[in-house]
Amino acid sequence: MKHSRRIFFILLALGLILSGIAPLCAEVLWSDEGFYLDLPEGFELAGGDSTSRFAFLSPDRGLEVDLFRYDRERCTDAAALAADVLKKIGSTGETEAFTYENRPSVLAELKFSLNGASKKGYALFIEGRAAPASGRASAGQEAGGSAVLPPAKPERHTVLLAYTDESRFESYGDLVLSSLDSFSADALALRHPGPLSQYLFAFPAQRKDTKTISFKGTSIEVGWNKDEAQEQEDMAGREFRVLKAYGQNPSLWKPAWIRAYRMIYRECAASLDEFAAKIDPLLPDDPTDAARELLFWVQGFSYERDQKGSDFIAPLDSAYGARGDCDSRAMVMAILLRRRSIDSVLMLSNEYQHAMLGIDVPGGGQRFPFNKKQYLVAETTAKVGLGMIAQDQADWSKWIGAPLWD
Repeated sequence: MKHSRRIFFILLALGLILSGIAPLCAEVLWSDEGFYLDLPEGFELAGGDSTSRFAFLSPDRGLEVDLFRYDRERCTDAAALAADVLKKIGSTGETEAFTYENRPSVLAELKFSLNGASKKGYALFIEGRAAPASGRASAGQEAGGSAVLPPAKPERHTVLLAYTDESRFESYGDLVLSSLDSFSADALALRHPGPLSQYLFAFPAQRKDTKTISFKGTSIEVGWNKDEAQEQEDMAGREFRVLKAYGQNPSLWKPAWIRAYRMIYRECAASLDEFAAKIDPLLPDDPTDAARELLFWVQGFSYERDQKGSDFIAPLDSAYGARGDCDSRAMVMAILLRRRSIDSVLMLSNEYQHAMLGIDVPGGGQRFPFNKKQYLVAETTAKVGLGMIAQDQADWSKWIGAPLWD
């Protein structure tokens, strides 16, 4: 979860690193139970027991996000849990069942009264998985030893509530949805669409149509679903609207900018898996040469911007349509490099109004210093070689590094 440095130390003081939620890269928080939360920038911990209950407030304290974890013995499934919780808070909103990461889940509209004030928002109820079969042998036993792994624990159910005063709900709508969508059930889900995205469009997508992509002179046929591409565009639009709200906050807009791209990367990364698998045999084994080939490919995209929307073409449409601006191309390249376990960082500059990609591969050329690494720069719009950058854009102090990880 995105937090300011001050909140990072609050979390330390409450002991969340050991018994509840802990920071990952000082930005995203993770739980020792395996789930992750990536709330918008500036949310602060406002209450809870540091184990199963957490309450967070937005920077202006107008939006509250609560996370609860319940043992499976408390309620048999997500539907029963939703009915129980909603009855206790007196919510009258509608509910709908869906599936998130193969977990039965419920989305509920929140309408309830708290301390005499009418509240409105949404809630997610995500069913925890049962424990896998016990008695698995450890690596030592398989090799002839006697050690046996302890039985795995079942997942606990998760409840996420995001709500504000009913009179202010319209202005907080995107922030509510982004907050709920920032939950990841486990590490695998970090490169899959969030819960709300999977409610709006089932994951993985069913692709009945096809598109043909030209790569290194080879025609590659891939599955296509225009509604999947539209869902990515809609989600990106939501995240950039959330980012816009931070535009006048000098202490939060930069990390908020990074989070926006991280959320979009997570939404879209898995959608390029089929294409990544099909181009893999066409790429050199050497990571630097592979990066050069991908850079040459994205540099050939037509330069297009979504002027009527978020001014960003989401990765699926960008890759399959061979079109996009600098940040769209850099995002596509980052996703494809990650499938080859090649680390990269999105480079963003407000002063230059530009984006590039930094890649952790050997080779000569200009390098962007970030997180104790020196990333070889990749200019995705101008047709220049890997490691080359325009002289009037080479002031590293005017660039921000945005890690895109899973």
